Amino acid sequence: MSEGIPEHVDLLKAARQGSQYSGTYSISRMPRLVELLASPRGRATVNVEFDSASKKGAWLSGTVSAEVDVHCQRCMQVMPDIIEAKFELRLIESAHELETLPEEVDAFFVDEVPSSLLAIIEDELILAKPLISMHAPYECDATEYLKDRQVEEDRPVNPFEALKDFKIDG
Repeated sequence: MSEGIPEHVDLLKAARQGSQYSGTYSISRMPRLVELLASPRGRATVNVEFDSASKKGAWLSGTVSAEVDVHCQRCMQVMPDIIEAKFELRLIESAHELETLPEEVDAFFVDEVPSSLLAIIEDELILAKPLISMHAPYECDATEYLKDRQVEEDRPVNPFEALKDFKIDG
């Protein structure tokens, strides 16, 4: 369920009108993101703004912040995390428009009317999610194991150490 923000929008019409939306989406409504998380719990707070007057072409920009549960990659325990993204997308209708855009501009190809604003927000959260999530070292259950392992790894390893006492009578 979304609160205060539509799930589907005519993106180009919203840009012409200079529409703005703020609200929340439940994380459980984002199946591709949920696959990357420890649970479907959480909400995404979204602010989006459409524009076509101040810049050349139609634009969608906004911010999204989501409180989610992820697995710590050290101890594999569930931990809370915050994913934040700021985005600016040029809304295009043809492949020709895409070819003329500078490389640094992110584009969104509008091929459906209305388009899923929820899917766009989900994409931005997936792109912003860290590849590896970990507790702070002092909060992680694996910290003691890591300290012990670090001591072992700090010792110099000499593969010829075992041979130093080996003598060949000749």
